[in-house]
Amino acid sequence: MFRIKDIVPNTLKSLGINKQYNAQSVIVHWPEIAGDEIATHAWPISIKHGVLLLAVNNPVWSHHLMMLKPGIINKINMFLHEKLVADIRFQAGDLKKYQNHEEDEQSSLSIRPAKLDSEELTGVWEATEPIKDINLRKKCYYVLIKQTGIDKAKKKAGWQSCKRCSVLVQPGQNYCSVCSLEYKQEKKQAIIQLLTEAPWLSYQEASQIVPCSPREFHTGKKRLIHKLVHALFEPGWDRLNEATLVMLMTGIKPDRIDATIVNTVISKIKVRLAEKIRRKNYVSAFRR
Repeated sequence: MFRIKDIVPNTLKSLGINKQYNAQSVIVHWPEIAGDEIATHAWPISIKHGVLLLAVNNPVWSHHLMMLKPGIINKINMFLHEKLVADIRFQAGDLKKYQNHEEDEQSSLSIRPAKLDSEELTGVWEATEPIKDINLRKKCYYVLIKQTGIDKAKKKAGWQSCKRCSVLVQPGQNYCSVCSLEYKQEKKQAIIQLLTEAPWLSYQEASQIVPCSPREFHTGKKRLIHKLVHALFEPGWDRLNEATLVMLMTGIKPDRIDATIVNTVISKIKVRLAEKIRRKNYVSAFRR
């Protein structure tokens, strides 16, 4: 006799959606994987190309989790029985907005399943046809009846399918919790990519290309500026990067920028960085 937990992964793998399912499993089972203490301070946002993005509620825990990174990666992959995660990156954030799935589950529990007609019951029974073991098929049949009844009740209450997947979401929502997080991350990346290619754009101009709020725009711009500033002294830095950084910080368009402006702004940035490093070293030496 086969067990449901053995059948589901194989079915998902045959459908080509095993990795997506496992990525969602990490989010749903995060406290079980990482432990309640870590889950209190960090929550998974997404897994893409083997990289897990974690929201962390304070810098101290970001540093602490950096030290625990190998062990966390190992726990995730052991839980999934698959080497899905190869690295972890950390992002400061409010964990509550990344834990909406719990609210969705609670609202789902408050909905009573609707009764199914004979045609719907027949459809559910036919859907279990690939399961050869009759006892297991009956168990799956009753589980599917309940879930189908809940979905039917949700639709009557005005729930609609997520714009990205088939999961039903409450009236007024466009995306399920998982897709909503993915959409926000994609928007952030789109803003950063746009500003990388056209760093002089204002919010009004950029929002016409990538619809976003002022806060989303300025957050993306700030991240890109910080990235370029920190790369100032790294190998491979060139004049194009300098011009990009200057246009980001000043809003000057390409046809109005010249070497003098670039050199002036970059020199000021380097002076400020040197002062900051000097103050930091002084404070560290004083504390000793």
